[in-house]
Amino acid sequence: MHQAGGELLTRTLDEHRAAVSQALAPIPPLTVLVGDAAGATLVEPLVAGSALPPHDVAAWDGYAVRSADVPHVPVMPVAHEVSFADRGPRRHLPGTAARLSSGMAIPAGADAVVPLAATDRGVARVAVHGEVAPGSGIRAAGTDAEAGRMLVPAGRRLGGRELALAASLGHARLTVRPVPRVVVVATGGELVDAGSGRPGVPEATAHLVAVSARNAGAQAFRVGPVPDDRTALRTALEDQLVRADLLIVTGGLSEGESDTVVSVLRELGTVDDVALAFAPGPHHAFAMLGEEGARRVPTIALPGAPAAAALAFEAYVRPALRRMCGFSEAVRPGVRARFDRGWSSPVGITQAVPVKLGLDAAGTVTATPACDPGDVTLAALGDADGIAWVDASVTAVSAGDVMRCTVWDD
Repeated sequence: MHQAGGELLTRTLDEHRAAVSQALAPIPPLTVLVGDAAGATLVEPLVAGSALPPHDVAAWDGYAVRSADVPHVPVMPVAHEVSFADRGPRRHLPGTAARLSSGMAIPAGADAVVPLAATDRGVARVAVHGEVAPGSGIRAAGTDAEAGRMLVPAGRRLGGRELALAASLGHARLTVRPVPRVVVVATGGELVDAGSGRPGVPEATAHLVAVSARNAGAQAFRVGPVPDDRTALRTALEDQLVRADLLIVTGGLSEGESDTVVSVLRELGTVDDVALAFAPGPHHAFAMLGEEGARRVPTIALPGAPAAAALAFEAYVRPALRRMCGFSEAVRPGVRARFDRGWSSPVGITQAVPVKLGLDAAGTVTATPACDPGDVTLAALGDADGIAWVDASVTAVSAGDVMRCTVWDD
């Protein structure tokens, strides 16, 4: 879809989202050690092949006994000490006790575990104090998971809980989609790193986008600020092609001669220079960098203004990146909210508006714009709970209108 003559392509938000999502293909699966799978997405569901635990096990340290023996034999010989090396439950000798630790298999025939505190902690013989109820101190086979139960669905990001389940089932390796590496490059001759002491505008947008990419499930690295100089920008982008699965460039899309992003991208690959029917920030670009037939890196160019970049990221980058990660769910949770005031919306433009969400006395979800919808500010993003999406066919929002809003949950 490379345009001829360097002219802008005109796209709706849906068209651009589809084009970007199609290009950000999920990374091919890899089989890795369980310890290396954190943050990746699971390719095949994790199913309990057998009950977990496979046998009745002790809930605490103590002595396995037959509860019916305790009133008649209050001081019992200790027949053996259960070991984790045992391949399965030993058979319990009536009238005896077996010493064992929490998590060990209950000897077949025993029906209770007496805690150490209820005994004299004997080695050869043990005195049991008080009554013992059948089943006390025992975690039954299948308590954690019954055989055949799906424990982790495909497409789930693997965290500590999921990896613990995998390890408990005896999986040394898992097949996953690796975490994509996203490099965010900030461009602009006026930009400086905050705290550098140099005159200029503190760079904020790449910080915002890098964290957004990380929250979406990727590894993210920020580079810059890089000046608008063509050679410097080309060198910076070429340096990142080796490690990036996705490049995101912020800034450099204005009409000034010093804004060189699109022309530099053209030198490195094929580019869609897009007039996007979206507010705020209508100028975007999407490129595939690298030679035809070789590894090519998808590259997204976002506006330099933090608020415009943040809302564009939510509108089409985040769902595409979630797909690239291999997640089964790419869209944020949403609510339908009633607006307490209205505003005019530009004709033919999908408008993203940061909103504060609440509940009225009747329990209806309400929404209030966090700023003037036509002038979105960075402060408004900090105040907002979510985003209202005004369809391109809507030219005016009225008080009382109900609209779909996505919820910022990170």
